[in-house]
Amino acid sequence: MEENITYKPFNYIDHYVPVEGETVYYNTEETLTVRKNDCSIETVGNLVPLTAAANKFISTISTTDANEQAQSWLNTNVQAYANNIGVCTIRETEWRGIDESCVIEPPTILQPFDFMIIRYKWALGAGKDFDTFTGFVNTGTIWDNKYMGYGHGHGTELPNNTTSAQAYLMHAGDNTLDNGVESCLVNCKKLSSDNGNLKSIPIRMAGAWYGMAGTGNIDIEITTYSGGTIQKIASKYDFTTVDSTQIQQFTFSKNIPKPPSWGNDIEKVTNIGYITYNTDSLTAEVIITY
Repeated sequence: MEENITYKPFNYIDHYVPVEGETVYYNTEETLTVRKNDCSIETVGNLVPLTAAANKFISTISTTDANEQAQSWLNTNVQAYANNIGVCTIRETEWRGIDESCVIEPPTILQPFDFMIIRYKWALGAGKDFDTFTGFVNTGTIWDNKYMGYGHGHGTELPNNTTSAQAYLMHAGDNTLDNGVESCLVNCKKLSSDNGNLKSIPIRMAGAWYGMAGTGNIDIEITTYSGGTIQKIASKYDFTTVDSTQIQQFTFSKNIPKPPSWGNDIEKVTNIGYITYNTDSLTAEVIITY
């Protein structure tokens, strides 16, 4: 399977002539940003935004339907657009161990925040049905090593049957498609508040292709927030926030080969990296492994 490398221009409004007297609706402006993901292993691609300008998509149903057309166009085209116009730069890495095969990305520091949403994204041609592992490790609580994601046996939230406001971790659903996103809410502030003796909260990220693997390239998008509330949108395998302030957003690229056999064992899949939250400063350090 090849990745989508053909950029498709707007065509909805250009080829649609409304019937006289017909009520029509237009989309509002939307932007989607991804990282160029076809660089060699020694380099990393830059973030590239693609915008669906307002009034470019038309619907006879509703503005929401027009916006869904715009979002569908963005989802289809953004990776090809990024790969076509983005640039690759030398990856600044450090190494540890006996040789350069043990590589670790320099840490990224996150400013103070309350909660974050981790999104694992893949484009057409990357693979089918990417399964994610997101969970706490080494906190000393009962929540350690209970990973969110399909088939891990811990439900879709921790503690089970809690709302997004009360959950420490919450998975937005299992995406089995050829492209898209799987998302996990990590509420560091809530876990820290309920466990006052914690000094740090390490989070581990990993993943594997359940279906066939293509290029294996994925992006890991980490977005941090303060305040407000979170809502799960299961139909889109994602979350949205209400009255929250976005603090930062980072995207990291990673190649995930298909493991020969893994059976929901995190030790047999590709480790993506760690996020360590400091409960005193409310900051965090992100380390992506390569």
